[in-house]
Amino acid sequence: MGYGIKPSSTSNKHNDKRLLYLDTLNIVAIIAVLLMHHNGNVHSFSQSSSWITSLAVETVFYFAVPVFIMITGATLLGYRQKYDTKTYFKKRFAKVLIPSIAWMIIMFCWHVFIRKDLAITDWSPASILNIFTASRENTVYYYLFVILGLYLTIPLFAPLAEKKYRKLLWYGVVAFFVFNALLPNLSALVGINYNSDFSVRIGSYVVYLFLGYLLSTAKIQKKYRILLYLGGVLAIIWRYTTTLNASFAHGYLVKTTWGYTQFHTIILASAVYVFVKNLPLDKVSEKAKAILAKLASCSFGIYLCHMMVMYYEGGVLKRLGLPTGSWIYRFLCPFLTYALCVGLVLILKKIPFLRRIVP
Repeated sequence: MGYGIKPSSTSNKHNDKRLLYLDTLNIVAIIAVLLMHHNGNVHSFSQSSSWITSLAVETVFYFAVPVFIMITGATLLGYRQKYDTKTYFKKRFAKVLIPSIAWMIIMFCWHVFIRKDLAITDWSPASILNIFTASRENTVYYYLFVILGLYLTIPLFAPLAEKKYRKLLWYGVVAFFVFNALLPNLSALVGINYNSDFSVRIGSYVVYLFLGYLLSTAKIQKKYRILLYLGGVLAIIWRYTTTLNASFAHGYLVKTTWGYTQFHTIILASAVYVFVKNLPLDKVSEKAKAILAKLASCSFGIYLCHMMVMYYEGGVLKRLGLPTGSWIYRFLCPFLTYALCVGLVLILKKIPFLRRIVP
């Protein structure tokens, strides 16, 4: 295939066994999430070194959510090679829907009755349901609706996972990149009102399903990988400098170059995915592989519980005289949070009833 991309000789078997690079990507992505959430002060603009460095963290690790979705595409878009759609839905929603509902309720009760920072004046079913649908019980739970929506969408595109439709999927990626990501973003920067009707009509996250599957089934020549890595670095520089300069000029946070449909986000996520995929992971020992697989299996549970762990972690640090804006909290505590969450998830996995909420 063109552009230095060739079908992988193992493309028909990539879903039949656990791939180490996907476990590694899984771990890298959840750590990236923790780093961004520990640098949440990026959303409150100030001309301080704390904000400037938090912007750097936000920009470098922005690939987290796209990479998670790419992993989903790599592992699920070809599900029809393994089982039927009924089995697919049973597996997916049992693994994600039950834990999602459980943690939404847990976080709701925690905020209302323990932290008491979520005031409920109307206890009607509609009002309570609106809290969950707006992710007010935990703002980061917006991703639960994203992933569940993607699960609903995958069967529509699963037939395209056949090798004969590979070029059609690449068309979808390229067309989305040009007409949904590149042209609208560049138009906004120069003050042109781009007509969004002139675009590819698929959801903004679907392109990452396509990319994850395509990049998992293709071999990219080294010279093109290097160009992609360079593109990833330039993407980081582009978003960082445009945000920094515009925000300082206006005196508030300017998010013109933010968003998962931005062309530079697609480039960055693809560069990270391809880089990890091409690491010499085949040289890793069997024991290390088992450890990585165990850690990767904890990632969803970490995502579900990490905001609660961060809250208590921040409280302890404040009593020690270390505010959440400190370098220790922002750059070291993400790894402490990861370790604590892994421990918590592994404990919950051993408890018969509770193991269902941390699959």
